Amino acid sequence: MFMRTKLAICLPGFVPLLFACMTLSCSFAWAQSAARGSISGTVTDPHGKVIPRSKVTIRSNDFSTTRRLESADNGTFSTVFLPAGVYTVEVESPGFKPKKLPRVSVNVGSEVRLTIPLQVAGASEQVKVTATGPTAEGNTLPPAINKQDPEVSNFLAGLTVTYLPNRDRDFTEFGQLAAASVLVNGGLSIAGQRPTAVKFAVDGFDFVDPLHGGERGGNDSALFFPQTAVREFQIVQSGAGAETGNTNAGFVNVVTKAGSNKFHGEGFYIGRPSALSSRDTFDHSLDNLQNEFGGSFGGPIRKDRIFYYLGAEQDFLHIPYWTQFQPQAPGVAVPQSLRNREHQVVGHSNPTAIFGRTEVILNSQNTLNLEFDYNRIHATDLTFGSTRTDASESNSNSLVGHSLWGRGNLTTLLSPTMVNQFVAQWASDLRDVRSNVISPEIVINGFGRLGGNSLSPQTYKSERRELGDDLAINHGNVLIQLGALFAFNPVREEHEANLNGRFDFDSLADYVANLPRRYQQTFLVGDSKFDDSVRELGFYIIGKFPVTKALTLSGGLRWQGQWNPQPVNPNPVIPLTTHISNDLNQWQPRLGLAWNPASKTVVRLSSGLYAAATPATIFQRVITDNGLNNVVADSYFDPQILPLVSIPGLIAQPLAAPPAGLTTPAAAVFGISPDFRNPRSSQASANVEQQFSKMLSVSAGFLRNSTWDLQRRLDVNLNRPSSSVGGLPIFPGMRSDPSIGRLLENQSSAHSSYNALLLTANLQLPHRSQLVANYTLSSANDDDSNTGPFAREAALDPFNLALERGYSSLDIRHNFNLSGVINLPLGFKCNPVFVARSGAPYTPVIGFDLQNDANDFNERALLGGTVAKRNSLRQPAFYNLDIRFVKDFTLPGEGHHLDLFLDVFNVTGAGNRNFGPDAINLYGTSSTPIFSAGQALYAPDTNHFGSTRQVQFTARIVAF
Repeated sequence: MFMRTKLAICLPGFVPLLFACMTLSCSFAWAQSAARGSISGTVTDPHGKVIPRSKVTIRSNDFSTTRRLESADNGTFSTVFLPAGVYTVEVESPGFKPKKLPRVSVNVGSEVRLTIPLQVAGASEQVKVTATGPTAEGNTLPPAINKQDPEVSNFLAGLTVTYLPNRDRDFTEFGQLAAASVLVNGGLSIAGQRPTAVKFAVDGFDFVDPLHGGERGGNDSALFFPQTAVREFQIVQSGAGAETGNTNAGFVNVVTKAGSNKFHGEGFYIGRPSALSSRDTFDHSLDNLQNEFGGSFGGPIRKDRIFYYLGAEQDFLHIPYWTQFQPQAPGVAVPQSLRNREHQVVGHSNPTAIFGRTEVILNSQNTLNLEFDYNRIHATDLTFGSTRTDASESNSNSLVGHSLWGRGNLTTLLSPTMVNQFVAQWASDLRDVRSNVISPEIVINGFGRLGGNSLSPQTYKSERRELGDDLAINHGNVLIQLGALFAFNPVREEHEANLNGRFDFDSLADYVANLPRRYQQTFLVGDSKFDDSVRELGFYIIGKFPVTKALTLSGGLRWQGQWNPQPVNPNPVIPLTTHISNDLNQWQPRLGLAWNPASKTVVRLSSGLYAAATPATIFQRVITDNGLNNVVADSYFDPQILPLVSIPGLIAQPLAAPPAGLTTPAAAVFGISPDFRNPRSSQASANVEQQFSKMLSVSAGFLRNSTWDLQRRLDVNLNRPSSSVGGLPIFPGMRSDPSIGRLLENQSSAHSSYNALLLTANLQLPHRSQLVANYTLSSANDDDSNTGPFAREAALDPFNLALERGYSSLDIRHNFNLSGVINLPLGFKCNPVFVARSGAPYTPVIGFDLQNDANDFNERALLGGTVAKRNSLRQPAFYNLDIRFVKDFTLPGEGHHLDLFLDVFNVTGAGNRNFGPDAINLYGTSSTPIFSAGQALYAPDTNHFGSTRQVQFTARIVAF
C-alpha cells in the first residue's frame, strides 16, 4: 500500500539523471513525507516574548542522531522527516538558562508543536530531567492533537497494535478501526471508494500492487507482512497534501520497528484449537486450527552508529469451509452423486513473512536506512472467503508464490533549514493460481458449481522499481516541499476466462436432463501473455504558512502523468483494441487550513483534487483478448456448439480445438475507449476537534468525495433496444458488427459520490488505558461498482446509463467501531474490538439472458411486475465483538515480561451472512423460479473478521 517517493526538482543534475533513468528503464517514485513526523516550536522569554537565534538541538533516543537548528528572528524553529520515536529537545540562548525536554513523542505523520519558555540565567527555576530509553514497542498513547494540519486521520499506537485482538495478524484489518473506513470483500474502502483506489505505504515506501491495485498481497488471504515488525500506523480519511498521489480516498500509513542502542525484541507462539470453535452460522462444525510462531529482535551492531531490527512469522493454518449446494424447493430430488459432494473441505495455508531493517549513522548530516522483506505463500483448496460455498471441492484453487523487496532511504541535513531524503525501492510479487481440476466449470443456476474453476489458471508477476528524492526547506515555521516522481512498474500476467470451458444450466432439472443453456470456451491462437509496464511521472510543490499563531494555511499543486502499455499485436479491424491512451493531465491542487479559535479547539477545512492509478490488469484483457490472439466460442452465437459437447457423468472435458465452421470466433472482445483515463476525485472536508479534558477529545466533521472517470465495461456492439418486458429492455438479434459477438469497451464514464458525517472520541483512562470510538453516517451512490476485469458487466442498458444510478455496493449507511486497551490490576488487560454496521446493498438478478445481449448476469429480477433497481435490496447487518484478555508477568531483567493472551473472536456468535463478493442474488423468473432467492448463503471464513466464534491462545515473551 505505500506513498510514492519524490525527487526534488531543484537538485543539481536532476534533468540528466531523469533522462538517464528513463533511458535505462529505471524508476522513480515519490517518498511519502507523511510517513515521518516533524517538530516545530517557538522559543520565548518568561514574559512570552520571542527569543531569536536560540540554539535548538533535537536528539533521537532511538538512533542517537542529532539535528541542530537555530530559531528564526520570530523565535520559531522547525525540522521535518523525523522517524517516529521519542526525542530530547534542548534549547540554549545567551543570558537564559538552558532547557531540556526529555521525552517528545513523534508519531507517524504527526507534527509536534512546542512553546519553550526560557528562564533568565540565575533564576530559581529547577528543571527535573528524567532519563528516557528507546521506544522499541512503539508509542503507547496517541499523539497530541495536531493543531497545524488540515488532515483528518485516526492513529493506532504501537502497543495498541500489539494488544488488540487480530485473528489473522494482518495489520490492514485494523484499518477498519477508523471513521469513514470499512473492510469489504475487495479490501479496505475509505470514503466510499473502491479498495483499489486506497493508498498504502510502509515507512514511506509504496505498498500497492501496480497490477491489481490495493495493498500488496491483498489477494492472498494469508499473512503477508509480519505484524511483529509494525510499530504504529494511521488511517487518513481526508486532507492529504499534494505529496500524496495515486488515491481517490485517503491512505494507510505504516511505520515499522527499528533497532536502538539497547537489545530488545519479542517471541511468540499462537495456537487456535479446533475443539474450541463454535459451529458456523449454517450449523456446520469446522476443523479450524492454527499454529503460528514468530518474533523480532533488534539492537546495535555498533553503538551509536549502526542498528538492526529483524522480524519473522510462520503460520500453519487450516481454513475450513463446507460445500453445501443451494436449498431446493420441496419435492425436488437431488441426485445422490451430488449429495456426496457436500462435505467439509479444509484449506491449508502456511505463509512465511520476514522483515529486516538497518539504520547507519554515516555522520552528523547523513543517516541511511535499509530494509528488506520476503514473503512466501503456499495455499491449497482456496475459495472466495466463506465458511460455506455452493461449489464442489474441484472448483477450489491452489496458490503458490513469493515476494521480495529491497528498500533504502538516505536522509541528509543540507543545512539547519534544509532536509533532503533520497529513496530507492525494488519490489516483486510472483503468484501462480491453479484450479484443483482441469475440466469445464458447470454452473447450475439456483444450485451450485461443479468441475474446475473457469477463472483459473492465473500466473502473474507484479514489480515496482523506485528511485527518488524529497527536499524540504524551513524558514521559521514556514515549510516548502518540492518533489517529483518517475515510477517504472513492469508487470506480466497470463489470465483468461473459460480456457477449460464452461457449461451453464437454468436449473438442476436441466442439468439432470443434460440440457445446457450455454457453453463457452476460449482457445489461445496467438500471444496470450501480457508483458509490459506502466510508467508514471509527476511533480509537486506544497507550502505551509502560519498566518497567525492560531491559523495555518496549507496549499499545494501536484501534476502526474501515466504512460500505459500498448498492444503488441492489435486487431486492426477493431479500433478499440489498437491503442491505449496515456493520461498526462492529472492536475491536483490541494488547499487546507487549521484554525485554533480556542486553546483546546481545532477547526480543519480542506479541499482538493485526487487521481488514482488504473491497475494494469485492466489493460491486460485489452491486449490479449482482442479477437486476434484468441478464439472465443460461445453457443449463444453458434448454437451448433452444444451438440458437440457432452457431459459424461459429472465432469465434462473441454474441446481440444476451436470447432470448425464457427460463425462468430470472436464471441467476446475487450477494447478500451480512446479517451480512457485515470479516475479523479474532488474531496472537501470540514472538521472540529475539541479537547474537553486531558482524558477526552472529540472530533466531528463532514466529508464529501465525488469521483468521476471511474472504469466500467459496456457492450458497445448492441443496437438500441426495440421493446421491453416490465421495463426490461430487449435488444435486436442483429449486432452493430455481426462479425463479432460482445465488444466490451473499458470506459472512464462511471461516477460515484460519498457524503458522510464523522464522529470520533478518544478517552484516556487511568493506568495508561484508552478507548477509541468512531461513528460514520454516510451515503454512497454510483452508477457502477466494478470490481475488476473478470467481474460481471452490470449495466442493464448501455444506451440508458441513468438506470444504473443507485446505491453503491460500498454503501454502508451506519458504521460504528470501538477499540480499547484497558489495564486492570495485577497485570491483567481486557482489550475489546467491536464493529457494527448496517447491511450493504445487493442486486436481485434473473440469472440468465432474457435481453438478447449474451449477458447472463445483468438482467434484474422482476419484483412486483417491474424491473428491480440496481442495489435496491439490503444484505443483513454485520456486527462482531472480539476480546483479548492479557496477563502480564514481570520477569527478571529490565523491561522483560511474559504476556499470556486469551482471544475470543466473535463473542456473541453473530452470523454475519452475506451475498458474496458480487453482491447479487439469483431470483429467476415466474416460470423458472429459484428457491434460494433472497437468502444470504455466505459468511466470513475462519481467517476473516466476523467469522464464527473461536478461542485462541498466545504466549509472548518480550524484552525492551
